[in-house]
Amino acid sequence: MLAVEEELGAENISAIAARHTLRLTGVGKLRAYESTLRALHEADYDVIINIGTCGSFSHPYATLLRPSVVAQGDIYLDSMFATKPLTLPTGDEGISIVSSDNFIGEDTPAAQREKIAKFDCMDMESYAVLRAIRLHASLEGKPAPEVYILKMVSDGADATIGDWSERIEGLRPLLREELEKLLNVLEDEN
Repeated sequence: MLAVEEELGAENISAIAARHTLRLTGVGKLRAYESTLRALHEADYDVIINIGTCGSFSHPYATLLRPSVVAQGDIYLDSMFATKPLTLPTGDEGISIVSSDNFIGEDTPAAQREKIAKFDCMDMESYAVLRAIRLHASLEGKPAPEVYILKMVSDGADATIGDWSERIEGLRPLLREELEKLLNVLEDEN
C-alpha cells in the first residue's frame, strides 16, 4: 500500500509490481480506508506493507521508521471521541505514528501541534489502512494479514514541505531499498 506514485516513482513501482501486488491508496484517511477494503475484497493477503513518507518533529529527513503504535489524530486524540491507539507487533517498540485528516505544517495551530508532538511521526493514511484490515478480518471471521508500516521522514512538519517533490526524489532509492530488504526477509521466511 502506497499513498501516491511519487513516493516510490514509476520505475520502482513497475519493478515491485512485477513480483508483488502494489496498491495506491490516494491521500487521506477516507481514501486509504476505502482502497484497503477494496483490495481485501478482491484478494486474500498474508502480508500487507504500508510504505511511504511522513512528517516528524523529532526525526531528521531520510530516517526510516517502523511504527508499532498507530493512532488516529485530530479530534480523536483527546476529546470525547478519543480512540485507543492500535498496536503492531511488527514495528519497532515505542515508535509511534499519528494519522491526521489535515496536513501538518507551519500553519497548523500550536495546540494541535502540541497534541501530536508526542508521536514520532505523522501521516494521513496509516491508521485508516490498519483499521480497514482489522475490520475486514473481523467481518470475514479470519485472521488479519500481518501488517508492516515503513515510513521515511520527508519533512519536519513545517515549511520544508514546500520542496517535497524534490526531497522525495532523494528518498525513493532509500524507500525502495528498505522495501526490498523487508520483502527479501519475508520471502526467506516462506
